[in-house]
Amino acid sequence: MEKPVTLHSPRPPSHDPVATVTTWLVTRARDESAALVEALQRAGLKASALPCIERHPIVWAPDLAAWAGRKTLFMVTSPFGARRLIDCWPMLEGHGIVAALAPTTVRVLEAAHIPVTISASGGAAGLARAVAEREESAGAVIVWLTSAAGLGEPEQIQASERLRAVGELHRIVAYETRSPDDLPARLDEWHGKRASAVFFSPSACRSFLAARGTAARGPVLERIACVGQSTLRSWSQARPRGLPAALYQASEEAFVNWARSLR
Repeated sequence: MEKPVTLHSPRPPSHDPVATVTTWLVTRARDESAALVEALQRAGLKASALPCIERHPIVWAPDLAAWAGRKTLFMVTSPFGARRLIDCWPMLEGHGIVAALAPTTVRVLEAAHIPVTISASGGAAGLARAVAEREESAGAVIVWLTSAAGLGEPEQIQASERLRAVGELHRIVAYETRSPDDLPARLDEWHGKRASAVFFSPSACRSFLAARGTAARGPVLERIACVGQSTLRSWSQARPRGLPAALYQASEEAFVNWARSLR
C-alpha cells in the first residue's frame, strides 16, 4: 500500500550536525531581515540576510466619509502593511481600532506609538479568527491593508470569508511585492555553499526559485523552514526535485526556538 505523502518534513534530532554549522538565510525584505538575523546570532546560530522580495507602496486615499459614524477596524498582517498604516495614521487616528499580526507587525506599530487592540499569531487566518471573536468587530467596517500578491492567496481568501461573516470587509491594495533586481547576483555569491533558508511569504518562495532558475544557482540547501501555512504550501507546490521539503513554523518566535533547540 502506498504511504500517504505529507508536506511536513520530520523534525531532525537535536544532535543533528547540520544545525550547528549551517548558515540560515533570512529571505525577508531588506529592511525586515536585520532583527531576525540578530536574533539567530544571539541564539548562537549563523545567519545572513538574503532578501528575496522588496515592497513598494501604492497610493491609497482613505474614504473616511463612507465610514463616518460606523465602527471601523484597520487590519494589517505584514510589517510593510503596518508601515502603510503608519503613513496614513495622521488621517486615520481616532477613526477606528487596529488589529495586527503578532509579533513582528505589532512591534512595528507599537514603535510608531499606534495602539493595537487585537493581535494574534498564526498568519492571516489566526488574526482573522481573533478579530471575528471580538465583540468590537461585530458589524464593523474592516479595512485590511494588504499586497497585490496577497489577494489571491488561499489563506487570505479563507480569512476574508471569516471576516465577511462578522463585518463589512474592504481589502485595500496598499503595496506591491517585487523580486529584487540584485537577487540573481546575490545567489551567485552563495553558489555551491551549504546553507539553510527560512521563508515568510509565498512571494519570497517564488522569487527565490525563479532567480535560482534551471541553472540551480545559489546555495546547496540543507534545510527549509516556512513560516505560515500559505508559505509552506507555496514552497511545497513549487520546489524542484532535489530541494528539501519544508518544515512548517507557526511564527518567527517558533522558528527561532526550533532552530535554537537543534544546537
